[in-house]
Parts: sequence; structure tokens; C-alpha cells
Amino acid sequence: MLKQNLKKKKICLFLRKPFKDTNFSTEGYYKDLFFNNKHKKFKFVFKICPVYSKGLINRLFLIFWAIFNQGDINHICGDINFISLFLKKNKTINTYLDIYSLKRLVGLKKLIYRFFWIKLPILKSSYIISISQKTKRDLNKIHKISDKAKVIDLCVNQNFKRNNKIFKIKKPRILIVGTAINKNIENAINSLKNINCKIIIIGKLKKNIREILIKDNHIYKNYVSLKIKDVIKNYNKSDILLFISKHEGFGLPILEAQSVGRPVITSNLQPMKYVAGTNGAYFVDPNNLSAIKKAILKIIKNKNLRNNLIQNGFENVKRFKKSRILQHHYDIYRKVIFFN
Repeated sequence: MLKQNLKKKKICLFLRKPFKDTNFSTEGYYKDLFFNNKHKKFKFVFKICPVYSKGLINRLFLIFWAIFNQGDINHICGDINFISLFLKKNKTINTYLDIYSLKRLVGLKKLIYRFFWIKLPILKSSYIISISQKTKRDLNKIHKISDKAKVIDLCVNQNFKRNNKIFKIKKPRILIVGTAINKNIENAINSLKNINCKIIIIGKLKKNIREILIKDNHIYKNYVSLKIKDVIKNYNKSDILLFISKHEGFGLPILEAQSVGRPVITSNLQPMKYVAGTNGAYFVDPNNLSAIKKAILKIIKNKNLRNNLIQNGFENVKRFKKSRILQHHYDIYRKVIFFN
């Protein structure tokens, strides 16, 4: 009996099979967070979906696959929350990154997503984790989660380190991370019109964006499906991060840029304002092209402004330490085990 009590509890971290042509992924984040973790009481096991979360047949398969891969705790780390259907409620935790899919879907697809990705998993969970207060509020509008919800921030991959660089005033490198519709890339590109710069874009570009880049004679480089070391290289080579999303679950590129020491221009919306910190970024209305352009030119011309943003960024990143993020997860795991 004593040996059984001393045995480590098995935490199964359920992750989707990563799609090609994506850069930030939940899989990479959680692997970095928990990989090689030597916790005294928990053993972490990654359960990567054997098929893509795409189409009815694949998703039905994943629901039944999950049943036979349960642990002492089943932690579903976003995107595939529907696999909660037949898991043991008292052992299941669901993490929500955002609910942007609900905003962009319409008709029957929206109803299906609302029920199978949000309402049902909430009902089938002992705890809900959201990665920002905004995501928590969005979820709470759909189904009350206050009594079992916990907000846990994200943290930066530890390979993002301070990298001193001389700012290129004549032709700065403007980094844009992410090309999904919520990333507001069209406004980002249009705000750079007639600014002498080089644009670095990480993420798959749609035809209309390429056409804008060519029409306006932008000098640009586009990278897709980069390894983390190559993503970091692009941050290190950049001069400014332009991250003017209209909707985010968190906004990790802000912290990545701050970690290496690059000034950030981001949206004056939540959760970007929270993530960047009070003075850690230059905040703009993501719909106001002239305001975005003004911010870019100010940072290019004003050395003191750049240096203040960089120093404030270094201070801000300290709020998101990996040890603190892990501890919040451990606390929830303990509660789930204790009440079982």
C-alpha cells in the first residue's frame, strides 16, 4: 500500500497532431514547459494525437483514442477539447487558448464548435485553465466557469535570450509574426507603405497579401514552418516587432521580442496590453493606419523611446517566469488528485 501511495501520478498531456505551415503551436509550447520535468510526485506523458484534428471521422477516432490513453490526470492542452467526451470528469482538465474560432465560424459549424469544443468540455472537466483573463471572460459568457476556472499565463521558451544589436535607422527590419486573419497583417503591411524598411514575415502568406507587398514595392522575406532556433534568429536580426492583432488568446510574440531586447508595437486591446505591461510597448489602435505608421516612425527616429521600451520590456518579462507558470499547474494537479 505504501509503494502505491509513493508512486508518481501520471499526468497525460493531450496535444493535437501539429499541422504543417504553422510556427507557434501549442504542442511546442507544452513540450518546452514540461519536457524533462523531474517533479517528485508527477510523471508527465505526452499524448500526441495519431491523426489530424480535421473532419468528422478523424475526430470521432480521437474521442475513442483518448479513452484508452487516460492517466491519473488528463490535461487537454487546447484545440482538441472535444476529446473530453468520454473521459473521466474528475480526472480531466481542459486548457483554452482562445475562442477565436467561435467568432469566425457561422451557422451550423458555429453551433457544433460552441457545443463540442466549449460547453461539453467545460461540463466534462474538474478544472478549466485559460491563458488570459480575456479568454476566461469569453468562456464565461458561453458557460459559467467561475467556480472551476484558473488563469495561467504563458512563458517564453528559455532559448529567447537578451541579444544586443545596433538599431538600423536607415533600413530597419520590421518583424511580423503570424499571418492568420486575426493577426491583422493587411493593416500591418499597409502601415509600412513608403517607409524604407525590410519586412520579415513569419507565417504562410495569402495571395492578396503577396499582391500588396509586390504592388507597394516592399522588400520582404517570408518564412514558413520554422524551427524554434530559426524563429529566434529572426527575432535577433529584427529591429522592431509589429504585432497589431485584433484578437489574441495571449500574445506570446510580445514576450519573445521583449526577451531578446526589441521594441514592440502592439494593439491597445486586451490581452496584449496586459502581456506587454504598462510601459513595455508602444500601443496603437489596430484599425488606425496613420497611428500605426506614426508609432513605427517614432521608434525609428527616437533613440530614447527605443531604449525605454527595451528596458521596460526586460523588466516586464520577469512577470512570466517558467517556474511560476509550472507551479500554478502543479497546484491544480494537486487539487484534482486530492479530491479524488
